[in-house]
Amino acid sequence: MSLKYALLGFLSTEPASGFDLAREFGESVGWFWYASHSQIYPELRRLEAEGLVTSTSSPGNPGKQKRIYHLTEQGGAALQAWLEEPTDYAPIRDVERVKLVFLDGAPVEVIRRHLEDHRKHHEDLLAVYTQQFRELHRGVFPRLVKRLATRPRSSHKMISGLKVLAMKGNIARARTEIHWAEDALSWLEGMEDQT
Repeated sequence: MSLKYALLGFLSTEPASGFDLAREFGESVGWFWYASHSQIYPELRRLEAEGLVTSTSSPGNPGKQKRIYHLTEQGGAALQAWLEEPTDYAPIRDVERVKLVFLDGAPVEVIRRHLEDHRKHHEDLLAVYTQQFRELHRGVFPRLVKRLATRPRSSHKMISGLKVLAMKGNIARARTEIHWAEDALSWLEGMEDQT
């Protein structure tokens, strides 16, 4: 996936500034795809050059006008075409597992800390995902509310359901990593007992 389609997806809900899009990446698509401010702004300019979005100036502070980006018909068609393509999964790049494989020369305390940090990271994610899942289920998650406001009522159940499914996937993934880290810590304890 490229940042291009994530931005087009956001703009399919409502027009937004680059700043608003960057904030949204931290709050919702950040569950699945990270992008920094420095990636978002150049991509918006490329999308505009391709005719997939247009922008207008929004009055702001003197000298600090915001550009508000709008999805064009061509942009909507490009997004729809991408959504309908089979998913092309990116190669796995798991820094944690690579480190773990080569920690065999490290003291046991370092390995333990590595596993505990991994568990803590996924416990923190699980807490965030669980809260967002509750908000999605209650229909109060901000991005969901905005999307529902722009769509026909007959599509609301599908829109909400797909977002709930995506979040359930994140929750399941976080729980799996937590359980794996706990099993790994138990294994490490057993290794210590044998020495």
